[in-house]
Amino acid sequence: MTIKASLAADWDDYLIELREDAHQLLAWSYADARPKLVAARDEYELTGLLADGMEARINAPNTPDRFMLYAVHNEKPTSPSNQLGKKRPKLDIQIERCGVRPKPCFTFEAKRLRDDASSSVSATMRQYLGDDGILRFITGHYAPESLEAAMLGCIQAHDAEFWFTKIGNAFAADALTDEPMFALVEHLQHASVIPDLLDERVSVHSRRRGVPIRILHLFIDCRPPHA
Repeated sequence: MTIKASLAADWDDYLIELREDAHQLLAWSYADARPKLVAARDEYELTGLLADGMEARINAPNTPDRFMLYAVHNEKPTSPSNQLGKKRPKLDIQIERCGVRPKPCFTFEAKRLRDDASSSVSATMRQYLGDDGILRFITGHYAPESLEAAMLGCIQAHDAEFWFTKIGNAFAADALTDEPMFALVEHLQHASVIPDLLDERVSVHSRRRGVPIRILHLFIDCRPPHA
């Protein structure tokens, strides 16, 4: 599926551009930070490195001028249930487009895709699919105003196809239950936003307020070179 074509009726041109530019910033940052990402010990380090890399690319003299319209937020507090202070959940990476009102945002929720003594495959899937993962978007706790957001999988074990298969199987099994928690509208399928990021899928989920959300599942390889 080419995402640009599928969303043309839903999103204005500047929002389509936001998605593509958010992906481009991520691709540049990933290429720049790749050696450091391998040594990152947790999601805070991973997202911090990626967000810093995005900022550096925005400020680089050879970056196209349109990227000056964007602001990058790392660990941005949000208040979906009127939380205050330190109780507020935080968005991992959010790209905000300035110069228009309301300012549209594209949100990345990052998860480590691991299979080790600290987090088995089943534990990793619970984190990716649970209340601190994709359900944050489906329930509207994250990005309630957006038609689209992204789960950013940082691969530290196996490969992208392994994890896509696990997610697809989980969605399929959930859809057969009496009360599906993922509220799947469209099953996982291939997505293409920019050529530099190939490991991407998209699924569509209904939300309680009636407006579906399109969730991109974008994976980047953070394994050592010999893995």
